[in-house]
Amino acid sequence: MRVNPEQLVTFSVVAQLGSVSRAAQALNLSQPAVSGQLRALQDQIGRPLYVRRGRGVTLTEDGERLLPHAQAIARTLHEVGEQITDLRRPLTTLRVGFSFALTGLASAAARRALDLGLHLQAETRPAADLAQGVRDGTLAAALLVTSPQRTLPDLDLHRVGEDQLRLGVAPTHPLARQGYVAPHALRGETLLWPARGSGVRVQTERILQGVAPAQGLEVGSLWAALEGVRRGDGVAVLPASFMARDVQVGQVRSLGLEAPAVTVLHVLVTPPAALLPSATGRLIGLFAALR
Repeated sequence: MRVNPEQLVTFSVVAQLGSVSRAAQALNLSQPAVSGQLRALQDQIGRPLYVRRGRGVTLTEDGERLLPHAQAIARTLHEVGEQITDLRRPLTTLRVGFSFALTGLASAAARRALDLGLHLQAETRPAADLAQGVRDGTLAAALLVTSPQRTLPDLDLHRVGEDQLRLGVAPTHPLARQGYVAPHALRGETLLWPARGSGVRVQTERILQGVAPAQGLEVGSLWAALEGVRRGDGVAVLPASFMARDVQVGQVRSLGLEAPAVTVLHVLVTPPAALLPSATGRLIGLFAALR
């Protein structure tokens, strides 16, 4: 038996409101149209589904048995309608900058943003350029790694996560079997430095204050530092999550640092709240949910 879904929806609304006239008003139909759909459904079922009592409607036992199924159909059709409305709604395109340490979040953010009616265009820039991009409007927002002490008076920083800095070494390095190392243990090491001004660089300089490694190599980015560690060119202080995959496959060993300033923050940088477009505002909750 094929039942008309529209008739089931009408039946569920009449049952909910207990009145044909009120249901007609809710469905934006005439009372004769609602009554006609109810009769057609009842004729197809072959049993009485309701009885009229004064101005109201009371369900029979068969009507009560049918009601949960009719309500389920009504809910499904309502959800489908909302999905179609969302698909028709034009997407708002936002250009968002990512620091090198957080580019792994770009694809997940782009997928979830679609559910919010947003189309993200991800750009990777040096950390020093991210805040400036938000200032000059070339970026709607930027996700970056920074030290807990950093402030940007002309921009808003929304904390969406955090990470720990650890020492990355090659599996064959003499320190590889240690769980933790003190900063002074790096005095004789070749340290691979990421870009100046980056959150990781600033916090690493705090950790190693007063410690002079044997040699420091300016490699320019976290990716270059990690690749240097893999090749055994030196050691590097890097975010734990950034090294996680290489640690998992055995290409890098991750050691804890016996120092107080090993935490770095993940922050979404946006224009001040007074200037924040509603679309950009939705990003704050999105990135917080990703962590």
